[in-house]
Amino acid sequence: MKLSHIALRNIFRNGRRSLLSILAVALAAFAITFLFALFEGIKDDIMINAFRYESGEVRIRHSEFEKYEYLNPIQYTVEDYAALLPGLEALPGVSYVSPRINVNSAAFIDDRQIPAVGLGLDIEREIRNMDIDELVVQGRLPRPGTTEAVLAGRLARDLGVEIGDRVTFLTQTRTRGSNAFTVDVVGIVSFSVGALNMRTYILPIESADRYLRMDGGASELYVVGTGRNTQALHSEVQSFLDGFGNGSLSAVRWQLVSSGYAYIEFAGVVYNFIALFFFLLGSTVIINTTMMTIHERTKEIGTLSSLGMHKGELIRLFFTESVYLGFFGSLAGVLLGTAVIIPVSSIGIDMGTAMDIVDMGISSVLYPRLNVRSTVGTFFFSFVVAIAASFLPARRAAKLKPVDALRG
Repeated sequence: MKLSHIALRNIFRNGRRSLLSILAVALAAFAITFLFALFEGIKDDIMINAFRYESGEVRIRHSEFEKYEYLNPIQYTVEDYAALLPGLEALPGVSYVSPRINVNSAAFIDDRQIPAVGLGLDIEREIRNMDIDELVVQGRLPRPGTTEAVLAGRLARDLGVEIGDRVTFLTQTRTRGSNAFTVDVVGIVSFSVGALNMRTYILPIESADRYLRMDGGASELYVVGTGRNTQALHSEVQSFLDGFGNGSLSAVRWQLVSSGYAYIEFAGVVYNFIALFFFLLGSTVIINTTMMTIHERTKEIGTLSSLGMHKGELIRLFFTESVYLGFFGSLAGVLLGTAVIIPVSSIGIDMGTAMDIVDMGISSVLYPRLNVRSTVGTFFFSFVVAIAASFLPARRAAKLKPVDALRG
């Protein structure tokens, strides 16, 4: 009889213990498959939010602003940004460019000061390229050149205003003077990032220019490419700026700006350790099960040895059993993980208000994304760990002397 047939017979004969081993491997494979899918979803989410709200794929700013950002030196602007837009958008690797004016401001309600950040946007350009109209949950977006604005839901609640009301904000101008301006609330928006919902409002870039006395300048330009080769896009944009003759501007890749990118780098290492822990935990069950099986089958091992089965064949027998257990456990875990991830990737995992205090550009609703490479890698890794876990018990079984085994 072939070793594979004997191994299968032994697996079914010890059904409960075999099932326990399969479940241990399957649970580990399922957990890691889901965890890695969630991690892939978080990576995509952070990148998308960085492109939309934090930096674009490449951010252009005045180089002096970069040095003294902690002081909010709004006097350092991207001068006459409108003259840069045609040349930037003509670059082969550029999909679109989004000018922004950041309005650091505060509103006063009774004796309370409520900080807020206005996003001065080119409304028509943002609708065309960024689909910001999808953010509106009530009302509409402000019209270009007007005093209209839309408020994030949480900010509107804190201010106690609704559509049709007016809000006055106090800000600092480019010349370091103070300026108060009043906006007409025409809509309520909801951002995917909880922190933005707490303090953000959107107004036309022309109005932001007027309130901050920007004189045709912008705080920054967001550049998004046609692909995902950020390094090439950065080089292309920086070369254009150098050739444009404006040495005061600098381009920075989103990875150096995003507060969430460092989290991605760190979390990748942590998740790998978690995966290893899960698999080692599952392997202990396999080792324990194999050792108990060997103890229960001592006489059988002695009989097989006395009938001429060599040490190497005994090792291969237990090794083959573990191959079957590892294969079915790994396959079951990965398939179950995939079956759960597919619907959840569409529905999302709502983290609720827990993400509002996380200021790293992560959305409140996370969408796991199945990555074929990591999923296949999880299967093979769990399979290998399961097989490796059986090696020592198999060697121990092979070392039993036939006389001692038959006596036991």
